[in-house]
Amino acid sequence: MSLTETRLLFDVPNGRLVFAAGALDAWAEHLSWCYELMGVKRGATLAVQDFGSSPLSFLGSSLLMPGLARGVAERLDGRFICLDASPERVTLTPAVLEQVAVDALVVRADVTALLSAEMGKKARNGSRTLHPRTIVAFNDEDPPPVRVGATPWRFLLHVPSSLLMAPECRECGRFHLRAGVYRLDGDEVSNLLHAGATTWHLPAGWSSVPGRCALGLDDPRISPAAWTQDG
Repeated sequence: MSLTETRLLFDVPNGRLVFAAGALDAWAEHLSWCYELMGVKRGATLAVQDFGSSPLSFLGSSLLMPGLARGVAERLDGRFICLDASPERVTLTPAVLEQVAVDALVVRADVTALLSAEMGKKARNGSRTLHPRTIVAFNDEDPPPVRVGATPWRFLLHVPSSLLMAPECRECGRFHLRAGVYRLDGDEVSNLLHAGATTWHLPAGWSSVPGRCALGLDDPRISPAAWTQDG
């Protein structure tokens, strides 16, 4: 991340995000909407295991990000904990969860196996580490998510170069492309609010979902093939 007089620049996989002064708050509002659609309650303590250049991290709180008036924590009247996703830091996360009651843990898909192994070690050693509800953030470089029982709690489709954040709805179990923020045209997803964001194409096996969500939202919805919902 670099800061100029009028712009914020973040290097992300496959591109760069550039924000004009005052532009971050619209995205903090959108990310807060995503979390609420996934079931995160107001007043929640939210921990995010990602890198600092990720929107999931830098939109977390105005206390952490210059140029952000109200981050996710402020909008949800909650607390935000930023956890680095480097392997050596992931191994420390169970110890953090022993000390801080976290309501929802957002984890990059590529570190979930390591984190799960570390949590298992703690459990075998008799630790009382709390197991918060988990949101796994994945992108099109990861395989389509597969549900196993009730874990993970929810998935968040997150493609940083497209500034795409599409939550798995707590009601319909599909991924919402929020109306007015994204446009779905065939297999192309365009960002309507950030001109520098790249167009994202639905991966093989993904398709749009007809009909309307039970929450009454008119957003376009997408889903991987053979997606199973456990409710």
